[in-house]
Amino acid sequence: MIIQPDPIGEAGLRFFGRMSASISHELKNVLAIIKENAGLLNDYFDMMAGGRSVDPERFKTVTRRIDTQTRRADTIIKYLNQFAHTVDSFNQQVDLNQVVDLLTALHQRAAAMQQVTLSAKPADGPVEVTTSPFVLLTALGQGVSFALQAVAKGKALTLAVARSDEGGRIILSGLEGLAGLSTQAFPGDQGDALVAPLGAEVKVETAAGRITFILPRG
Repeated sequence: MIIQPDPIGEAGLRFFGRMSASISHELKNVLAIIKENAGLLNDYFDMMAGGRSVDPERFKTVTRRIDTQTRRADTIIKYLNQFAHTVDSFNQQVDLNQVVDLLTALHQRAAAMQQVTLSAKPADGPVEVTTSPFVLLTALGQGVSFALQAVAKGKALTLAVARSDEGGRIILSGLEGLAGLSTQAFPGDQGDALVAPLGAEVKVETAAGRITFILPRG
């Protein structure tokens, strides 16, 4: 039997897998750097055991590197924890500033691989809506992935949060001059299937070079 997942389930699983793979890759990089520096410390100890002197500043340099990577790992795991908790409830109040912060962090590796800068621009104060944070992240993630693949290297993309009468807006900008930016290119049938249960709307503005996700208060 061939199992046919529903559009949200299929897109959600793909998004979860993609983000999990990216996070695990980043953690492996951190561990590799820590291992390399631990090996360097061991070399210094061997040198000292052999009667050679080692400048104490070398030890300080290595320990600073290890401390930096430990802090980096802590940040990565913090975002992984936040991401895991987005499936705790499919109907909860969320601050769109926090959603965009998490989304931006999850896509930093993908942006770096495309040589594109991705940054978040929060609103001045919380912008709260009641929604499914995981489904929202999945829909937004499709927009970010589309943008990263579509823009040229060296471009800068921004995810901004804005307050609105209906609730809130998340604006993905930096797509100016992109001929492929159209309602046909994004969000497509799968994107529509994701935003529909959220009561959201996707507005593609070719001239302005942006994609706006319009979210109801709930």
